[in-house]
Amino acid sequence: MNFSNLEQELPTGDLTFAELRQQGKVYVDKTYFIYQLAGTHKPRILTRPRCFGKSTLLSTIEELFRHGVKPYDGHDSYFKGLAIESLWHDDGSYLVLHLNFDELNAGCATVTEFEQKLMGTVIAFCNEHQIDISDDLAPVPYLSAPLDFSDVFHALIENVPNRSLVLLIDEYDAPLMAHTHEQEELLDGKLLLRSLFAPLKRYLYKFRCVFFTGTTSFQGLDLGPSANNFTDVSYYGRFATCCGYTRAELKQYFAKHLRSAAAVRNDCAPEAVNAAHIEELLDELSDWYGGYSFDGSQQNQVFAPDSVLKFLGDAKARLQPYQSTEQELPQLLKCALERLDGSDVLQDMSTGKLVVDYYSFIESSPINPETHPYALLFQSGYLTFSRTFLNGDPFHLKCPNQESNIALSKLLGQQAS
Repeated sequence: MNFSNLEQELPTGDLTFAELRQQGKVYVDKTYFIYQLAGTHKPRILTRPRCFGKSTLLSTIEELFRHGVKPYDGHDSYFKGLAIESLWHDDGSYLVLHLNFDELNAGCATVTEFEQKLMGTVIAFCNEHQIDISDDLAPVPYLSAPLDFSDVFHALIENVPNRSLVLLIDEYDAPLMAHTHEQEELLDGKLLLRSLFAPLKRYLYKFRCVFFTGTTSFQGLDLGPSANNFTDVSYYGRFATCCGYTRAELKQYFAKHLRSAAAVRNDCAPEAVNAAHIEELLDELSDWYGGYSFDGSQQNQVFAPDSVLKFLGDAKARLQPYQSTEQELPQLLKCALERLDGSDVLQDMSTGKLVVDYYSFIESSPINPETHPYALLFQSGYLTFSRTFLNGDPFHLKCPNQESNIALSKLLGQQAS
């Protein structure tokens, strides 16, 4: 068993779904969830911590709507052998506008700069697909106001057939997270999001699918009626494992990698690794990188994919923290941590008293400087649900694993110093 070959199969890097399949990387089949998400015309939103596979989820949906599940361009469908192959009956050929707000916001000092890049991207999309929006954007003699995103977005919507447009937005909240303590910029960001959400409600018949991802709850953004037709599926039990790896998925898709790591940890040949060795390794991985629950159910727990992949890509199979605290924290989280007494948090963690009332948790957002610190730690992947809940119930939280425990303890220590 050649470790370098195994390492090359790992789905690391910023690869799209199509690239993963083209290059023969391991793809953990999440297409049953995608069938449920993409099968509806209702706008939906899913929030998860960073590095949990949201971008892969969106690129898979993009491939599905662009090409369907049939072979094309002389090669097999990238969905061959996946769960959705026998479920999906659309033939593709939709207009797919896939935007990554985090990437678009990179290098932007203001929301206005971000809006200009966003407008340019939408105009380029129209040009690529021969969607003529020139008449809609023609200057009106008695108006001197410059074009804004709302103008361009409306022009696009007006000039596409009904049910033809798919809108996918990754990290929709990135422009807000970049300006959490600049009130004017936050207001500009909120107004920009309103100009995005409003036509999605008024002209929903133009869209085949609308799906957003992010890290923070949109319910606390105060977007008004423009966003009330969106369904937040972040805490739905049936989507609890749509991002991240379950234990069963690790055993099914990474069997060779687990065998290789177990051989290193047990100082034996891969051929000598038995089922007990694999289960022992999975227990250790669960202790270090697992324990995440997005519906509170113990049965729907997942592992942090980025950390598991880094472990499997380590020739020495070292169990260690891969979740970095060196990366720049969002300003909102920094300020929230300053309001905490680290010793109290650690005490609450050890006694199971990390509790946030329902509305404080649900309405946590970048525009709310009083957002509960525990909600922000959940959104950042340092905490997870410890029990199931009903609407209106308080949320009980815990640190999911050793890696997060070490990272959070370090963060709290840094705030205290």
